[in-house]
Amino acid sequence: MFECLILGDSTGVGTAQAINARYERHCDVQAAERATAAQVLSWRRPGKRYNTCIFSMGSNDMAGPALAARLAEIRAQFCFNRVIWLLPYARPQAYTVSAVAARFSDETLDLGRFRSRDGVHPSRYMDVAEALLR
Repeated sequence: MFECLILGDSTGVGTAQAINARYERHCDVQAAERATAAQVLSWRRPGKRYNTCIFSMGSNDMAGPALAARLAEIRAQFCFNRVIWLLPYARPQAYTVSAVAARFSDETLDLGRFRSRDGVHPSRYMDVAEALLR
């Protein structure tokens, strides 16, 4: 069984829907359209611990030190066995997210690997779900 928490923005929403449709709802979701890292910081923390957490953040933020600090703060508040960051299509934000992931020795999945119609969201979230669950 794959049990996880998906935390973040609209890409997290779509990824969660794909995973939960295929794998009988084993992921809890705290994600919202257009969510920024600052907004995620303000959300209530889950009362449950998860083996895996998927973070989808950065697309709605400006790249740079402020984003890196917020992402590191979010990451420091969560203790999981495995954390996977979805790297945004926008390269400056992807580099910022990747640097934070490296700081914590977390895994990344680059959304740039997947086709996109708008340069922000994958065309097929099922492809992202399959890559995450390999």
